[in-house]
Amino acid sequence: MALASIFGTNLFRYEPGGVIDFYDQYAAVRESFAQASAWTGLDVEALVRQNGDYDDEVRRRAVSIGLAAAQLGIQDVLAEKGLRPHMAGGMSLGGMVSSCVAGACERQELMGLLIRGELRPPQEEPAAGETVRAEGIASAYLGADDDPEEVCAAHEGVFVACDFGWDAERRLRIVMLSGYRDALEKLSADSGGMITVTEGADVAEHCPLRASAQAVTRDYIATMPFTDPVLPLCSALEQRTLTGAGEVRDMFTDNVVAPISVVHLVREMEHHGARLGLVVGPSPILSALHYPFPVVFVDTPEAVPKAVAAVFEHGVPLRR
Repeated sequence: MALASIFGTNLFRYEPGGVIDFYDQYAAVRESFAQASAWTGLDVEALVRQNGDYDDEVRRRAVSIGLAAAQLGIQDVLAEKGLRPHMAGGMSLGGMVSSCVAGACERQELMGLLIRGELRPPQEEPAAGETVRAEGIASAYLGADDDPEEVCAAHEGVFVACDFGWDAERRLRIVMLSGYRDALEKLSADSGGMITVTEGADVAEHCPLRASAQAVTRDYIATMPFTDPVLPLCSALEQRTLTGAGEVRDMFTDNVVAPISVVHLVREMEHHGARLGLVVGPSPILSALHYPFPVVFVDTPEAVPKAVAAVFEHGVPLRR
């Protein structure tokens, strides 16, 4: 019987109200944001109140840094209540945050990576006469038995970016697709309304088109100090547990180009005996999914006593 901490992604906008309430009520959250501000030079207020909406590169970086600071601070609040996880894992940014919680990466090192902004390098100017295909993402709501890879296979330039698994009733398979915008729009037109291209999204996340971002971050990540995780660190890139510092480094390097999967993550946690999951911080879409074990979404202060009650309800032993 084990407790799992799950950390979500920065791919979706969220309302910052719950984070602001946590910041107002808990010193641990204020300390997390103060540290993030000191390490990155970004204003605390901007980090706390950002919701994923940005109009310049600095605010774009604040999206990831603010969510990471919120997740780490809320995890500290849970630890103060005795809710220390037996395992950790997350998706995209959440995978990197979970590495800090599992003891494989220092928080300051993570913030140092995020402030560099190289996970989203600027687009190169096209050469004379060259046409650059615009990128994008799309939301797909497929049949429960549909194979997301087969949906993409017939469309060049379309990739599965995030497999969120099934909705709570297991009637739909929820997937995020990435790729060239024209290919996504054609797929959307052929889907009968099941696939919708996201307006305003101009980066094909978690797919081979992000190879340039991987290239510019690889050398920096190679210099970051990692250690072996002290807790089971469950990957969302494939169904496995990362046990060595080198494996964690590889996850950081591959995270930007590899597809992520809630299915991989929670099945590996189930393999480790998870009987209760705490989804830490804002988690758009994660609250709509099916999980193989009970889950509490700790995205507002009011959820903290619910998490404590759930631990006792499900007989999950506390880790000292």
